[in-house]
Amino acid sequence: MLARIKAVATALAVATVGTLAVSAAPATANVNQGYVMGSGTWTDDWGDEGPISASTRSYNNVVAMWQTILKADGYLAASGVDCRFGPATTAATKRWQLDRGLVSDGVVGPKTFAKAATRLSLYESEGWFYYDGLGSNFAYFGRRADGRWDMPAGLDLEWGLLSYTSANLSVCS
Repeated sequence: MLARIKAVATALAVATVGTLAVSAAPATANVNQGYVMGSGTWTDDWGDEGPISASTRSYNNVVAMWQTILKADGYLAASGVDCRFGPATTAATKRWQLDRGLVSDGVVGPKTFAKAATRLSLYESEGWFYYDGLGSNFAYFGRRADGRWDMPAGLDLEWGLLSYTSANLSVCS
């Protein structure tokens, strides 16, 4: 009987540890989901995003997100936020990556997004965030209850989802 109790206790302990390991795992996203996504703690949401570049997913709202970060850090003019990953965005991305000790390849993948995420902070309440750029430059973001990230864009600051498949923010030309 004692052996059976020990076996059951061991099985429960293994199951509990397995459950804790699964629930403590970082958020995982997949570009095929179509959006910048997150779950659980927001601090690891961007570390599995991308890639976007001049040759991969080069025209969408996520590009505008990245351009907004480049603008906040002084690498891109406001007029450069247009949802198109062109030569100016590529050059700005390479400089941004080089200045942060990353491979300067112009591709914004998980490592580049994760480095940018280190400048994110909670703004007022859960679900609202700001990117702390150069000087007093900020970029604002939100994470909806379903885990999809969004941001305000354009003169009207209309909020739009950060989609890999749509370029429908008002700044998209």
